[in-house]
Amino acid sequence: MPSLRAACLLFAGLCLLLPGSVLASFTFSVPAARIQGALLPFFPLREYAIDARLTLSEPTVLLRQGASELRLDVPLVASISGQGRLRGTATVAVGLHYKSMTGELFLGIPRAWRLEMAGLSEARREAFDLSLGDLLTKTLPLVRIYRVREQDLNHSLAKSEIKAMRIDDGILRVTIGFD
Repeated sequence: MPSLRAACLLFAGLCLLLPGSVLASFTFSVPAARIQGALLPFFPLREYAIDARLTLSEPTVLLRQGASELRLDVPLVASISGQGRLRGTATVAVGLHYKSMTGELFLGIPRAWRLEMAGLSEARREAFDLSLGDLLTKTLPLVRIYRVREQDLNHSLAKSEIKAMRIDDGILRVTIGFD
């Protein structure tokens, strides 16, 4: 069978020309809407203090072209005894965490956040900032945004790790593989 022999020789030649990481990787796409949907069951979040309550509503996922992490804009309301309700926004930068044993991709621990709320005293801002960080750090890593199936790979899930992450046209593209 000359055609089978030629195909085998062509495949062997390609294997020599292509780096091993190309053959041992898998790229998948996660649109902002999928991440948004994965966040829904976790919100609203509430933190209670002696004289105040902080409520975080459903975040908006922003995937900016060329960014190295995801951005979440989280509307929030602070109900403060004697002061009423103050509205604001928290802007959160978050990366990804990949569990190779299960093939699950989660949001990571937030790297940074910024609280914007007019009319908030500096002391109260610091307290809310700590509460905000605590809530986000406990919640966001629980949000699974994708699951890789072992049949999608040409190697074991247990050996895989994130090789690259990029954002193109509002879509998160993640490459996993092994060395």
